[in-house]
Amino acid sequence: MRMDIQVNKQLPVITINFEEVKANLVENMEKYKGIVVTEESLKDCKATQRYLASLRNEIDSYRKDVKKEVEKPIKEFEGKCKELIGLIAEVEKPIKSGISEFDNKRREEKREKAVEIIKEMIKNYELEEKYANQLTVLDKYLNLSATQKSVMEDIEQRAAALKQQQNVDKARTEMLKATIETTLEGINKTIKTPLEYKNFERYIEMGWDIARIVKEINNQAELIRKAEQPKEELKSKEELKSEETSSEIKQQQEVPKEPKKDNKLLFVEIRVEHTIEDMKALSNFLKAGGYKYTVHKQGRIE
Repeated sequence: MRMDIQVNKQLPVITINFEEVKANLVENMEKYKGIVVTEESLKDCKATQRYLASLRNEIDSYRKDVKKEVEKPIKEFEGKCKELIGLIAEVEKPIKSGISEFDNKRREEKREKAVEIIKEMIKNYELEEKYANQLTVLDKYLNLSATQKSVMEDIEQRAAALKQQQNVDKARTEMLKATIETTLEGINKTIKTPLEYKNFERYIEMGWDIARIVKEINNQAELIRKAEQPKEELKSKEELKSEETSSEIKQQQEVPKEPKKDNKLLFVEIRVEHTIEDMKALSNFLKAGGYKYTVHKQGRIE
């Protein structure tokens, strides 16, 4: 259907004796330039200002009246056009809604197909959960113009990149694991309470480099050495005292033994600040050494 709209236009012609009025106005305004308001001239200045304001308002009112008169047929024309547009829109709306519903159905079908392709690529490339979760349905896959071939190629390309990253990360993890285990093997020869790999495995997931992890291992080992040192020194003193006592007994068997004095127990209150895993390691160490301890207060350091 062809719409043959016929419009008869007659552009408005507005004439004004602009140059004549302007020349007259410029000439008359000259006598008002440079007026200075003083206490003596205040009354005359107010009268002059009222006169100028009345001229200005008169011209502005004329402009508004002419504009309103000229715009009247334009507004009538716009109203008629909007009425015609409304008739078309009333019929177009349900058709447009139906098209939108159909397109949404097609987009959902494209989404389901993309999900199937993603599942297949995850299986083909043996992607682990961490990497498989990154292979999502992109908005461009739902475009009505997107072909199944282009979607499959894009998903496969992303899957291949994720597989490569997975291999790189796995190799890095294995290298870090081997270095940590080797470091722990050497460290544990110097301490009584051995450090375990599981206490440092989380640092790999946190993205720490090997230098930082090794430094942490050495720091924890040093804490254990300091904790073990007093116990070793005490043991040496006890062994020395035992040897001296045995010698005295052999030399003076005839002398009656004196009653043994009870060893008095001592206590010390300290505050320890470290990670929760290291706190557990310290607790295990104290229990293994026969130390009795009570936790009076604990909390998180901000």
